[in-house]
Amino acid sequence: MIKKTILAVIAASALTATATAQETGFGFGAKAGINISNLTKDLNADAKVGFTGGVFADYRFSNLFALSADVLYSRQGAKDGDDKLTTDNLNIPILANFYLVKGLAVKAGVQPGFLLAANEKTDGTKTDVKDDMKTFDFSVPVGLSYTFGCGLILDARYNIGVTDVSKVDAVKARNSVWTVTAGWRF
Repeated sequence: MIKKTILAVIAASALTATATAQETGFGFGAKAGINISNLTKDLNADAKVGFTGGVFADYRFSNLFALSADVLYSRQGAKDGDDKLTTDNLNIPILANFYLVKGLAVKAGVQPGFLLAANEKTDGTKTDVKDDMKTFDFSVPVGLSYTFGCGLILDARYNIGVTDVSKVDAVKARNSVWTVTAGWRF
């Protein structure tokens, strides 16, 4: 009876240690999803849907706190009727993740972004407008994520644009982006 009890305690301890080890430490993965973007401030534009995807890495210091960084391609912009502004961006969000309960995290951080391309489509004609846009963008991302035991992560964020992305003096524009992604953490 004593041997069975000792074996049961050792087995339970091993399972607890394994579960804790999976909760902390370094992880990485890939994610993809959609974003709903707009340019706010002086513009009266409508939101447009685009693709986002890339890779991420995180370090979980404890079951309650982690730091993460993503490298994401993001198709953003805005539309006004049939006219569309489409930008291709490389965003690098760096986030503090606070776990409220197992798997559920509240996130906040900073996001430098870099403009890769910008095109405007008016009356069916596509024009390169990258020279009218600033190449650097700074945002504050806030959101929620849920990590399932199998490694699947669902993430929803709102990126609050801080910098003016327009070089045109008469126009002030900031990125405003909602993002929903699904990813896999290894």
